[in-house]
Amino acid sequence: MKLLPRLCMATSSAAAAGDSDASSNKLASVASTSSSTVSTSSSAAAAAVSEASSSTSLPSLSTATSNAASFAHVATLLPPPTAASAAAAVAVVDVSRGFVVARPASVALHDLGTLEPTSTSDPGHDTATAGSVKCVAHVHGGKAVTGHQDGRLRLWRVSSRAPARIRLAAALPTVSDRLRRFPLPSNHVAVRRHHRRLWIEHADTVSGVAASTDGRLLFSVSWDKTLKVWAIPSLRCLQSLPAHDDAVNAVAVAPDGTVYTGSADRRVRVWAPRPASDKTTKRQSKKPVYYLAATLSRHTAAVNAVAVGCGGQVLYSGGNDRCVLVWEREDSASHMVAIGALRGHRKAVLSIASTGGGLVVSGSADHTVRAWRRETDGRGHTCVAVIDGHGSAVRSVAVALVPGKKQLQGGEDGDDGGEEWRVCSASFDDEVRVWSLRVTTGL
Repeated sequence: MKLLPRLCMATSSAAAAGDSDASSNKLASVASTSSSTVSTSSSAAAAAVSEASSSTSLPSLSTATSNAASFAHVATLLPPPTAASAAAAVAVVDVSRGFVVARPASVALHDLGTLEPTSTSDPGHDTATAGSVKCVAHVHGGKAVTGHQDGRLRLWRVSSRAPARIRLAAALPTVSDRLRRFPLPSNHVAVRRHHRRLWIEHADTVSGVAASTDGRLLFSVSWDKTLKVWAIPSLRCLQSLPAHDDAVNAVAVAPDGTVYTGSADRRVRVWAPRPASDKTTKRQSKKPVYYLAATLSRHTAAVNAVAVGCGGQVLYSGGNDRCVLVWEREDSASHMVAIGALRGHRKAVLSIASTGGGLVVSGSADHTVRAWRRETDGRGHTCVAVIDGHGSAVRSVAVALVPGKKQLQGGEDGDDGGEEWRVCSASFDDEVRVWSLRVTTGL
């Protein structure tokens, strides 16, 4: 692996149009790049639930790019020479174990410090028929799950006998789950004219996966417009919900179990677990039953990404309207209130990652990655870096604090303090780049 020591200061330049992917036919057209007037007079409460209003009426929470951060290109993780070019996906596992890179032919776990692969899947394992990898998520307990074009999820875990290997633990839905449901006609649903499937199966590409904090539940969304809930211990599908009116592109889970989905129908929907004491769940008290708690409608185009921050009190959503909307928890106003938007990307926002420390990273079809810092007042955000280095649209991002790199304010030798983050970004040309982002002031 070649390390590039070149240091790049934050820049606001953006690249030209990106390459298209097989998923582009599922996304709505990108909004016009002409500038629009931003109104700051509308109240945040009214902005949360108005179906007719658009994201352009929200106040801009982002200020000019700050000079308080710098970034360096650390490494580029290329696919095996024999592998065909296809889009990759990245996800952070944790600060001690690093991040996972998923490609159609391989899944690898990389150390956060050295960036070397610590565990890789067997190159002889045939997953070519699964199609491209659309998403990847970490599951508590050293496991990872990938969503594929063939409509199936694949669960991976590090081998206990050979820690340098990641083995395929299961493909969901499992054969046993399918055989268990198959005999009952009520388990078969129509997915299109003259075509029926089991309700536990996704009928189209799996576009997003996310796991609960305790690792007991897994959530998947698909272009078939559904949200499915899976039990990790038993590897069974517990619930399938008709989530949206169009393809569902993203899913995120808050620490309290609340689930957020973003769709090409321009909406973000909130799904909450029904209390176990509810009369409707007496027969299934041990199984979670999710219901639609709220619909958030402020985007003017397809929603491609959602991320939860600040322990579930803040939600970030990005889409083809080129902005990242910031939502705050407000139970008296349809669960979430849109307080403003982060603007700067010149094309569709395709991916978002958020940290507990207030750092938000977004990847876009304009080939750039933007890093935003949440201010102490909880409302304003500063764009601390614009990372321009990819030759294609950035479809997946992940961010983690480098262990042992956090320094105190007013450190020794005149150090003004700061934090060092690893930002991983994957583009549609199968190139995964790793960046070192140094924020010189505390978040």
